[in-house]
Amino acid sequence: MTKEEIALWVQVAAVVAAVLAAIIALVVSALDRRNARRIADEDRRAALRQAHMMFELQTLLKLAQNRSRGGHSDTNISKDMGAEWAALVGALGPDRVPINWAKLVDLPPEEIEAKLTDGDTPAWLKESIEAHRALAAVAEEIRRENEAAETARTR
Repeated sequence: MTKEEIALWVQVAAVVAAVLAAIIALVVSALDRRNARRIADEDRRAALRQAHMMFELQTLLKLAQNRSRGGHSDTNISKDMGAEWAALVGALGPDRVPINWAKLVDLPPEEIEAKLTDGDTPAWLKESIEAHRALAAVAEEIRRENEAAETARTR
């Protein structure tokens, strides 16, 4: 083998090594991106769970303060406290505050729906029922999203 042939083989080996290094770098980069996406997904799910827990904690704190007041001698303030209590219980749902929920929702769902179409039901009560239904629907949607995220995380 001549010096020129040896030089050519050395150059070929260098090119092959460079191509292999580039392929390895691409594979490592792809794996790194996939891992980064997985970590980011987990972080987003954890942030969502944390935000939901903080919301529930703040809502429970407001509810505890509301119920600890024990009422008020001014009927308007007492009504406001009752409305706040109902909204907080509606946001938390029956799983978190079952006793409060049972006191608030003393009618089966069918009877509540009937009140919406009943001509004798005052407008303010219909509006309140509508708001509570929407609040419960949003809270349930958030719970389903959290459960779906948790299920996806455990896969």
